[in-house]
Amino acid sequence: MGNLKVVGIGEWLVSNNQEDLIRTYALGSCVALVVQHLPTRTSGLVHIALPDSFRLAPGTVREEGYYADTAVPMLLEEIRQKTGLYSAITIGMIAKLAGGAQMMRMKNNYHIGERIVQKILTLLQRYQVPVAAMDVGGELSRTVTVAVGRGEMFVASPGKKERLLK
Repeated sequence: MGNLKVVGIGEWLVSNNQEDLIRTYALGSCVALVVQHLPTRTSGLVHIALPDSFRLAPGTVREEGYYADTAVPMLLEEIRQKTGLYSAITIGMIAKLAGGAQMMRMKNNYHIGERIVQKILTLLQRYQVPVAAMDVGGELSRTVTVAVGRGEMFVASPGKKERLLK
Protein backbone atom coordinates (compact mmCIF):
# COMPACT_ATOMS: atom_id res chain seq x y z
CA MET A 1 0.00 0.00 0.00
CA GLY A 2 1.25 3.49 -0.84
CA ASN A 3 1.16 6.80 0.96
CA LEU A 4 -2.50 7.44 1.80
CA LYS A 5 -3.55 11.11 1.46
CA VAL A 6 -7.10 11.93 2.57
CA VAL A 7 -9.06 14.81 1.02
CA GLY A 8 -11.96 16.28 3.02
CA ILE A 9 -14.98 18.29 1.87
CA GLY A 10 -13.88 21.36 -0.07
CA GLU A 11 -10.27 20.18 -0.07
CA TRP A 12 -8.05 19.08 -2.94
CA LEU A 13 -4.71 17.47 -3.59
CA VAL A 14 -2.51 17.26 -6.67
CA SER A 15 0.29 14.70 -6.74
CA ASN A 16 2.83 13.18 -9.07
CA ASN A 17 4.30 10.95 -6.35
CA GLN A 18 3.90 7.50 -7.84
CA GLU A 19 3.40 5.94 -4.38
CA ASP A 20 0.48 8.19 -3.38
CA LEU A 21 -3.10 7.04 -2.94
CA ILE A 22 -5.51 9.98 -2.82
CA ARG A 23 -8.81 9.18 -1.11
CA THR A 24 -12.02 10.98 -0.24
CA TYR A 25 -14.80 9.48 1.84
CA ALA A 26 -18.57 9.80 2.15
CA LEU A 27 -19.52 11.32 -1.18
CA GLY A 28 -23.27 11.64 -0.87
CA SER A 29 -24.53 14.51 -3.00
CA CYS A 30 -20.94 15.82 -3.14
CA VAL A 31 -18.84 15.01 -6.19
CA ALA A 32 -15.22 13.91 -6.45
CA LEU A 33 -13.60 15.35 -9.55
CA VAL A 34 -10.40 13.57 -10.52
CA VAL A 35 -8.26 15.13 -13.24
CA GLN A 36 -5.27 13.25 -14.55
CA HIS A 37 -2.42 14.20 -16.86
CA LEU A 38 -1.43 10.73 -17.95
CA PRO A 39 1.83 11.58 -19.76
CA THR A 40 3.33 12.88 -16.49
CA ARG A 41 1.37 10.57 -14.17
CA THR A 42 -0.05 13.53 -12.29
CA SER A 43 -3.45 13.28 -10.61
CA GLY A 44 -5.62 15.73 -8.72
CA LEU A 45 -8.76 15.15 -6.69
CA VAL A 46 -11.18 17.73 -5.31
CA HIS A 47 -14.23 17.02 -3.09
CA ILE A 48 -16.93 19.45 -4.30
CA ALA A 49 -19.99 20.20 -2.14
CA LEU A 50 -21.96 22.84 -4.05
CA PRO A 51 -22.26 24.04 -7.66
CA ASP A 52 -21.87 27.82 -7.31
CA SER A 53 -19.91 30.15 -5.05
CA PHE A 54 -22.00 33.21 -5.91
CA ARG A 55 -24.74 31.93 -3.61
CA LEU A 56 -22.53 32.50 -0.57
CA ALA A 57 -24.08 34.37 2.31
CA PRO A 58 -22.19 37.58 3.11
CA GLY A 59 -19.28 36.85 5.43
CA THR A 60 -19.13 33.15 4.57
CA VAL A 61 -15.66 31.89 3.75
CA ARG A 62 -15.05 28.51 2.12
CA GLU A 63 -12.13 26.90 0.35
CA GLU A 64 -12.07 27.13 -3.46
CA GLY A 65 -12.62 23.39 -3.63
CA TYR A 66 -16.03 23.64 -1.98
CA TYR A 67 -17.74 25.02 -5.10
CA ALA A 68 -17.66 23.60 -8.63
CA ASP A 69 -17.31 27.02 -10.26
CA THR A 70 -14.08 27.72 -8.38
CA ALA A 71 -12.82 24.14 -7.87
CA VAL A 72 -12.59 23.14 -11.53
CA PRO A 73 -10.36 26.01 -12.75
CA MET A 74 -8.31 25.87 -9.54
CA LEU A 75 -7.62 22.13 -9.90
CA LEU A 76 -6.72 22.48 -13.59
CA GLU A 77 -4.35 25.34 -12.79
CA GLU A 78 -2.61 23.36 -10.03
CA ILE A 79 -2.13 20.41 -12.38
CA ARG A 80 -0.88 22.77 -15.10
CA GLN A 81 1.69 24.20 -12.70
CA LYS A 82 2.83 20.81 -11.38
CA THR A 83 3.27 19.42 -14.91
CA GLY A 84 4.79 22.54 -16.45
CA LEU A 85 2.07 22.77 -19.09
CA TYR A 86 1.60 26.11 -20.85
CA SER A 87 -2.20 26.35 -20.64
CA ALA A 88 -5.05 24.96 -18.56
CA ILE A 89 -6.81 24.29 -21.88
CA THR A 90 -4.73 21.24 -22.52
CA ILE A 91 -4.15 18.08 -24.42
CA GLY A 92 -3.36 15.13 -22.22
CA MET A 93 -5.70 15.78 -19.30
CA ILE A 94 -8.72 13.60 -18.64
CA ALA A 95 -11.43 13.84 -16.00
CA LYS A 96 -13.39 11.29 -13.99
CA LEU A 97 -16.33 12.00 -11.67
CA ALA A 98 -18.02 10.09 -8.87
CA GLY A 99 -20.76 11.03 -6.44
CA GLY A 100 -23.76 13.28 -6.92
CA ALA A 101 -26.19 10.89 -5.26
CA GLN A 102 -29.66 11.93 -4.17
CA MET A 103 -29.33 11.14 -0.49
CA MET A 104 -32.59 12.72 0.67
CA ARG A 105 -36.00 12.63 -0.92
CA MET A 106 -37.22 16.20 -1.34
CA LYS A 107 -40.41 17.58 -2.81
CA ASN A 108 -38.71 20.54 -4.51
CA ASN A 109 -36.65 18.66 -7.14
CA TYR A 110 -33.49 20.58 -6.17
CA HIS A 111 -31.18 17.56 -6.71
CA ILE A 112 -27.96 19.22 -5.58
CA GLY A 113 -25.81 16.30 -6.77
CA GLU A 114 -27.12 16.59 -10.33
CA ARG A 115 -26.52 20.34 -10.30
CA ILE A 116 -22.92 19.87 -9.17
CA VAL A 117 -22.30 17.27 -11.90
CA GLN A 118 -23.80 19.51 -14.59
CA LYS A 119 -21.71 22.49 -13.47
CA ILE A 120 -18.52 20.40 -13.53
CA LEU A 121 -19.32 19.00 -16.99
CA THR A 122 -19.99 22.48 -18.37
CA LEU A 123 -16.68 23.78 -17.02
CA LEU A 124 -14.69 20.77 -18.24
CA GLN A 125 -16.12 21.30 -21.71
CA ARG A 126 -15.09 24.97 -21.58
CA TYR A 127 -11.53 23.95 -20.65
CA GLN A 128 -11.55 21.17 -23.27
CA VAL A 129 -10.90 18.40 -20.76
CA PRO A 130 -12.64 15.18 -21.86
CA VAL A 131 -14.55 13.09 -19.34
CA ALA A 132 -13.19 9.54 -19.46
CA ALA A 133 -15.58 7.99 -16.91
CA MET A 134 -18.38 8.78 -14.46
CA ASP A 135 -20.13 7.01 -11.61
CA VAL A 136 -22.75 9.55 -10.59
CA GLY A 137 -26.32 9.70 -9.32
CA GLY A 138 -28.21 6.95 -7.57
CA GLU A 139 -28.83 6.86 -3.83
CA LEU A 140 -25.59 5.44 -2.38
CA SER A 141 -22.62 7.29 -0.96
CA ARG A 142 -19.21 6.59 -2.45
CA THR A 143 -15.56 6.51 -1.44
CA VAL A 144 -13.04 7.32 -4.15
CA THR A 145 -9.38 6.29 -4.24
CA VAL A 146 -6.86 7.37 -6.88
CA ALA A 147 -3.68 5.36 -7.36
CA VAL A 148 -1.45 8.12 -8.71
CA GLY A 149 1.32 5.92 -10.14
CA ARG A 150 -1.09 3.69 -12.05
CA GLY A 151 -3.50 6.44 -13.06
CA GLU A 152 -6.41 4.39 -11.72
CA MET A 153 -9.55 5.51 -9.89
CA PHE A 154 -11.51 3.15 -7.67
CA VAL A 155 -15.05 3.65 -6.37
CA ALA A 156 -16.58 1.85 -3.37
CA SER A 157 -20.13 2.05 -1.98
CA PRO A 158 -21.78 0.46 1.04
CA GLY A 159 -22.68 -3.15 0.26
CA LYS A 160 -20.78 -3.11 -3.03
CA LYS A 161 -17.30 -4.25 -3.91
CA GLU A 162 -14.71 -1.59 -4.79
CA ARG A 163 -14.40 -1.29 -8.56
CA LEU A 164 -12.07 0.30 -11.07
CA LEU A 165 -13.68 3.22 -12.87
CA LYS A 166 -12.55 3.10 -16.50
